[in-house]
Parts: sequence; structure tokens; C-alpha cells
Amino acid sequence: MAELETGDHGERFSVVAGGPFHGLLRRLGLVGEDQLPTWTAVIGLTFLAWLPPALLAVLQSLLDSDYSGWGYFRDWTVYARYMVAIGIMVATERHADGRLELLTRQFRTALLIKDEGLPGLSKALGDANRRTSSALAEGILAVSALVWSGLTERYVVELSGSSWEGHASTDLVQMSWAGLAARFLSNPLFLFLVLRWIWRFLLWSQLLFRISRLPLRLAPLHPDRSAGLGFLSIYPSIFAGFVFALSCVVAASILKDLALVEHSTRTLWFAIGGWLVLCLGVFIGPLLFFARSLYMERERALLEYGQLASQHQLAFHHKWVIGKRTGAELMGDPDVSSSADLNASFEAIETLRIVPVDRDAVMGLLAAAGVPMLAVVATRIPLVELLKFIAGAVF
Repeated sequence: MAELETGDHGERFSVVAGGPFHGLLRRLGLVGEDQLPTWTAVIGLTFLAWLPPALLAVLQSLLDSDYSGWGYFRDWTVYARYMVAIGIMVATERHADGRLELLTRQFRTALLIKDEGLPGLSKALGDANRRTSSALAEGILAVSALVWSGLTERYVVELSGSSWEGHASTDLVQMSWAGLAARFLSNPLFLFLVLRWIWRFLLWSQLLFRISRLPLRLAPLHPDRSAGLGFLSIYPSIFAGFVFALSCVVAASILKDLALVEHSTRTLWFAIGGWLVLCLGVFIGPLLFFARSLYMERERALLEYGQLASQHQLAFHHKWVIGKRTGAELMGDPDVSSSADLNASFEAIETLRIVPVDRDAVMGLLAAAGVPMLAVVATRIPLVELLKFIAGAVF
């Protein structure tokens, strides 16, 4: 179980330091003193996934004249899964762990939780840490990855008919040595890391849900336009690396499928658009947990500040208009400044965001999900025209 580091502000929420897999990396010397994966872990896991099938593909190609495994080195899904995706998922763990820990601490340091809600926050953080480090959860993820790998490997061979993974006949699928290595090692490792990130995301989402139900101390005039919760717009960028990794795999899979089956341009646009909407909806979605609190805070503030503004304007009108004061007397009087400040406060409340997310967070997710898809778009739009379009949109 991940240790809860006690500091000035309570427990530390960690999505990385804990669990059997992390313990294995630690015993192999692949984590640093901060208990987070090193670059050695990134390189080691990528080559663990990529190298065994590569060696077996070469060996069987040399020993069996009926088999050709050289397609392994031309298969973009291989590089997308075993090198790009695995490398990014492991490399971004350090960034994700530190940033999520800072976000959870912010609820305490910014005094966003009322005193009566602090025990609930501590319990939510403790539960999240235990579930992140659960041996049972990781066991289920590992078994699921192994089973799913077996099902998909056979499907890939049957779909392509003959490839480096093996050969499919009418009623039989014959796996190659490289295919067996991918089925029992490379793909399970890739799928396990994907499922592990999804599990972390679900736990983070559950944590946000539990925090959103605690008594919050919101500030409707906060300059972040989210009543003090604007810092949560940082969170989607933490998962941008994971989104980019998945998008690389999806793009490579689409390109591989296009080499086997012809699809209409309309279908491709729907697929790309659907993927972008899915990524945006999934990773922005947990911030909707705070929508009700922010909406109620905005409504309450509009009523309270509206009443205050009315009283102030009536008093101002009575003093300066009905009271027959001169313009000279008004010059430099603080009443004018207070009226302007009150109007600015009311306008700030009117623009308070119901969801604590900004444009940068949305654009970051769209970029992470969309950049790999440019390779798919390039199959329908000439590269030069595509670059001209992007340059025109940016500049």
C-alpha cells in the first residue's frame, strides 16, 4: 500500500507509489529515491515488450521458409503499442503523481473545505490510496489483460489472413513464435498499463466526486472565475500523455485497417470526430461533479450581491441626485469608486464558470487526442495541403 506521507496539510495522495507492480519495479531497481519510475524503467519496459517478438520473428523467418516475420518491423501498431504508448505511460507517471498530489493538497492549503468536512477529505484520500495500491485490483487487471490479449491476437490473425502474428486457415489459427510472444508478454504488458491508467483515472474521478459532496468554502469573487476551484483545470493536462498514447495506438490501428479494408472518407471523419469527442467528454466529465455547487454558489451570490447593489444604488441616488449635490462635489468622492467596484463584483459573479475548466485545458486534450490522427487525415488529404491548412488555422 502506498504510504501516506504526513505533512503540514495532511495525507499525500499518490497514484503511482504502491501496488505489486510498483513493488516489482522497486525490487528491480527501476524506481528512484522518490519511489517513482526512472528513465531506466521506461526503456526497460519498452524493450521488454518490443524485443522478444522481434527476435523470435527473425529467428523463425530464418529457420522456417514458409514463414516471414519481417512484417513485424513494418507494422506501425507494433511501435505505437510497445514503444510509444508503453514509454509514454511509464514516463508520465512521475508528472502525474506530483501534479495530482499538489491538486489534492490545494483543497487544504486554499481552505476550500470547511472544518467539518476535513475528516471526510482525509477518509477519501486514504481510501483512494488503498485502492490505488490494491493487490486484488492489479491482479484483476493483469488477468483481464492476459485474457483480452488472447482474444484479440486470434482476431488480428483472422482479419489479416497471414501476418507476422501467424496464419489463419478456414478453421484453424496458427500462431507464430513472435505472435505467441506478443500474446503472452507484449500485449498483456501494454493492456495492463492501459487498464492501470484507467483504474487510476476512475479512482481520481471518485475522489473528485467525494470531495464535491463535502462542505465547500467557495469564493464567488475569486479571480479564477471558478469560485476558487479554477486550479482543477490543471487536472486534464495530467492525463494528456495517456490520451496521446492511446491516440497513437488508435491512429496506427486505423492505418493498418485501411491497408486491409477500404473505408469511405465520411466514415473516417466520423471515427476521428467520435474519438476526439470521447476523449474530451471522458476527461472533462469528472469536473461536472462541482457544477451543482458552483451553480448554487453563483445563484446565491447573485441574490446577495444583487440586494447589496440595489441598496447601494438607492443610497447613491438619494444622496447625489435627490440630495441636489453638484458635480464638483462628486469629483474625487469615494462613492463613485465603490459603485464601480460593486458593479465589477456583480459582473464577475455573472461570469462565474459552472464547470471549473478553461480553454487551455480543452485545447490541450484536443491536441493530445488529435495530433496522432493527422497521420490518418493525411491518407485523405495531401500532406502539403494539410500543412497549409494547419498553418492557416494557426497563423
